[in-house]
Amino acid sequence: MNDQEEKLRELERRIAVLENYSRPSNPGKKLIWAMLGIILALFLVMFAIGVIQFVSNG
Repeated sequence: MNDQEEKLRELERRIAVLENYSRPSNPGKKLIWAMLGIILALFLVMFAIGVIQFVSNG
């Protein structure tokens, strides 16, 4: 009986660990957000350069 109780406790402990385990976020989602951030940053830099050139010519 003692061996069965020990196995039962071990299974309960494993179930508790699995229930508390949070899934890692989707790595593809992070990649998409990083790409969008880089594109947005490049757009803002080019926009700022264009404004500076426009003001310099005027």
